[in-house]
Amino acid sequence: MINAATPLRKAFNHQNRPQSLTFLLCLLFGLALIADTQTAGDGGWFWYATFFLGGQHLYSAMRLALQPLFVLETASFLALFGKGWLISKLPAVLHLLAYCIGLLLLARSSTLSGWQKSIILACAFFASIDFVAYRFDDYHVLADCFEVYSLVLLLKLDQPAQPRRRAIAAAALGILSGLSIMTRLNDGAALFVGVAIAILFLTPSRRLISLVLFAAFAVLTVLLAVHLTGDSFHDWASCSIFQAAGSKGGAGNILAYPLQVPRNALHFLANPYAILLVAWFIGAPLVWVFLIRPFLRSASPASLFKLGAGAALVLLPIPWLGHNLVDAVPTVVFPALGALLAYALALAIILRFLLHRFAQAKHSWNPREILLLIPLGQLVSGSMSSGGSPIGLNGPLAMLILLLPVASPVRLRREPARAFVFALLALLAVDCAACKYRSPFLWHSYKVATLFTGRQWFHHPDYGPMIIERDTLAFIQPICDAVQADAAQQGLLSLPYPYPNYFCAVPPWHGYIQTFYDTSSRQTIQTLIAELQTAPPKWIVYQRQPYNLALHEQIFNHGQPLPHRVLDQLIEQKIASGEWQPIDTSTYGSNGPFTDQWLLLRTRP
Repeated sequence: MINAATPLRKAFNHQNRPQSLTFLLCLLFGLALIADTQTAGDGGWFWYATFFLGGQHLYSAMRLALQPLFVLETASFLALFGKGWLISKLPAVLHLLAYCIGLLLLARSSTLSGWQKSIILACAFFASIDFVAYRFDDYHVLADCFEVYSLVLLLKLDQPAQPRRRAIAAAALGILSGLSIMTRLNDGAALFVGVAIAILFLTPSRRLISLVLFAAFAVLTVLLAVHLTGDSFHDWASCSIFQAAGSKGGAGNILAYPLQVPRNALHFLANPYAILLVAWFIGAPLVWVFLIRPFLRSASPASLFKLGAGAALVLLPIPWLGHNLVDAVPTVVFPALGALLAYALALAIILRFLLHRFAQAKHSWNPREILLLIPLGQLVSGSMSSGGSPIGLNGPLAMLILLLPVASPVRLRREPARAFVFALLALLAVDCAACKYRSPFLWHSYKVATLFTGRQWFHHPDYGPMIIERDTLAFIQPICDAVQADAAQQGLLSLPYPYPNYFCAVPPWHGYIQTFYDTSSRQTIQTLIAELQTAPPKWIVYQRQPYNLALHEQIFNHGQPLPHRVLDQLIEQKIASGEWQPIDTSTYGSNGPFTDQWLLLRTRP
């Protein structure tokens, strides 16, 4: 009989205890983020899934510009468990659990000590989620899970195995890449290419068979997912590939963005204040290694003097650098500096392979180094969505950190060098955790307050118990009070996101679920403008974002007006002429330059 306590004892034995405790810490932190995050940009996934379950097609009817997998998952849970707010968090909890388990498996694949694996795990988790817009109830974490488990399988390819097991692994890798494509097209395509290359390098035999199986299962997965939407392959490709590329500036711009990352990273780091932050971020671990740590080893008078000098060097700049040590280092310095190092690492890997392949004197080469190209590919993919900016590309950099112990072309043989690296990673983990605690979610003007601050338990009439910020509730309740009496009959349109539709439990007018600047096509906005000019809904909630609109025009449209500019002008004209009456206005959520104005408009008596 198998002792059920054996896996638990193994997880918490002397070697594994540090990683297991870190794993639990990551889980608890993630659960707090899930419970405490609700923004005025929410509701889109809920309405896509609700309309889909009602028989509408995602692409031909709802004009979805994204891939369908997250909507299909949301619809499945909605059909099984209902629309309660608490139960709607179940998929996010499962995403969190799957992600943490995958990170733990990768961390344990190295030969590092228990505490070193623990630091690597904590750094990978907190650095990856410290992208300010990262959530576990969003589609980014699904793509990350598919990448993590692809890497877990790839690490087993170069181990002795029966051909049948290798074939199963290739098929599983194909399914993971196909699911990733159906979650985020650019990330999935990059994962597909990276895994295909890794199969060629890591599979000891029958490489062609493994590659064919991998590609076949990836294609079948994509076809099955498109089939489940009920749309034709043409409608899917038209909305989620070609029109979606147009909203990001066109295919030419998208392909050029990765080349702009090093230049943009240098631009961020050239700021004098950023240079000081980099100096402190790198200098503090150096101080630890050469000044503070000697005192912990031998409390001699000389080491005591070093301890005092080290403490002064680390602590004295903190009041001057202030909150930027927590806010700017994880969100600006780390991605900018990490992107430069990642691009340099990519060149080094390619050069090492070429030397190994073609140099007369055989150059040492570890085939596992090829695995590093997968997170590097995700970095390139992410830059296609960020407009060539390194900001927000934390996930691929964190995955590189996790892979380096098993695939790095560089070995740290000297003990001080290893101590410096792990001190740097520990500092980054703490910094990122503190940053995410202070700002659990921030995307443009959609900001969530510090964890456990300003929340209340609220019983929603349609969605049951929920945790919501008091400011959010004070903002949204008056809107619902004004429109609920007749919005269901005369229509409620919320621009650009359907949170008022969600909270007020009124379906979006004519199926316009979201109309954000870089995820809605020109055709969608032009059709909406035409409908608003002829027969608008009675109620419109419009979030006017002049700074954000100009920002997207600059990044994705060479400074030229987006169709949303015409939409904004139409609404302003209707208000100025008196045809549409502002019932209520609010500056809720304004954040720095994002000085937004929310307008509740009534278009007819």
